[in-house]
This record gives sequence, structure tokens and C-alpha cells, in this order.
Amino acid sequence: MADELDPIAEDPFVTAGEFALGVLEGSELAAAQRRQWTDRNFADAVDWWNIRLASMGEATEALLPSEAVWRGIEAEIGRIQDDRAEPIALQPASRQPAPWSVATALAGAALAAVALAFFLTRPSSLPPSAPPIIEARGPQLVAQLQDEESGRKLAGLIDARNNRLSLKIAGLEPEAGQAPELWVIPVGGTPISLGYIPQRGEFSRGLSSDEAALMREGATLAVTFEEDIGTRHEAPTPPILLAGTLDQV
Repeated sequence: MADELDPIAEDPFVTAGEFALGVLEGSELAAAQRRQWTDRNFADAVDWWNIRLASMGEATEALLPSEAVWRGIEAEIGRIQDDRAEPIALQPASRQPAPWSVATALAGAALAAVALAFFLTRPSSLPPSAPPIIEARGPQLVAQLQDEESGRKLAGLIDARNNRLSLKIAGLEPEAGQAPELWVIPVGGTPISLGYIPQRGEFSRGLSSDEAALMREGATLAVTFEEDIGTRHEAPTPPILLAGTLDQV
């Protein structure tokens, strides 16, 4: 189980920064999302990066190169032309570049440089601004449901201590008149509806005592498209679109 939850970089602080910057993809992104839910220190590191990156973004101003910079660029292009003996189209005489293109490039370079500086000078532990851990979390269950072909995804977290269900959803887009419905299938039992869920985004709600009793390691979460009648269905309508077991972390 540990291998499934932690197929990320050796340095969690670096991975938290990559997650905050939005550069992770595929299994690395899924692993980081799960770790953010289950590893408080990793979640604190992500928050630390988000705060720093946001403050850097607010401090970045749009910049236009000076005439001296453009003359240097033209001179370098001219040198390349001489070396290759091939014509290269130059900037029009007005030298009025699209402001967003130059500003974006310079801001991105500055952001990368400052982020690298943060990494190279980071403390051995998170800075004092990271929120302290007040108390240990109770048992938690996670399930990862995914269909690569259709792009449907659902990550589920059960907070057993607080009887709370949290979901991250993507790609659940049914036909008109239908809605995605979530089911729990106890080990050796039959599917029980947990009600309708959104087609995409994040969703969280409390669990009743009866629902919480069904959330045990080895139980299965599943999703179907059902007729949108406003109430829960007694049994799922095939096919099962997504399914995944709950594992304790």
C-alpha cells in the first residue's frame, strides 16, 4: 500500500512545489493528490509553496525590453544570418512586440529563478508559518477510480473520525435526464446508494451513522449513470462506470 501512495519524488518538499506549480501529470499527479489528503506534512508543504508562489505572482509586473535590448537581439539575429547565409525575418521597424508575450516570458523566467532560490535555501523543516498540527488524524480510507479511455476519474476520501465523505471528480457527463450516482458495495454485500454526485469538481458531505458503518477497508465505491428522479435508487443500472476499493491509510 505504501508504494501505491508514494510513487513521487524522493524529496517531498520538491514534489509539493511541483504540485503547487501544476506541472505534475498522470500517476504522479494522482499520487500527490492522495498524499495531500493523507500526509499532513506534505499538505503543509503544498500550502507553503502556494503562499510563496502567490506572493511572487502578485509582485511581478509586466515589463517591456528597452531599445538597447532589442538592438542586441537584432544584432544576434544578424550574426546568425551571416553564419547560416539564410534570410531570417526580423521584428517590424516599429519594434512593438505584443506586451503579453514579453511580459509572460520574463515573468516565467523570474518565477522559475525565484522558485529555484527557495528550493536551494529552504530550511530543513517547514517554516513557522506552516499551520501546526493540533491533533493526529483518525483512520482514513481512500479509493481511486479511473477510466483512462473515457477520461472519467473519481478520488474518494473517507474521514472515519468525522464521518465525512470527500470527492474529487472529473468527466462524469451523462446524457440528458441522467445524473451520476455513487454506490458503496460492502464486502460480500449488495450495492447501496450514497446519492447523486456532481459531474466534476470537488464535493464533500457528512455521512449518516448507517452510511459510515458501511465504509470499511475492502468495500468498493462505484459510479453509475441513473435516471435523475431526485431520490436514491434501490439498485444500480448497468454498466458500472467506475469502481475502486477503499484502502486504509
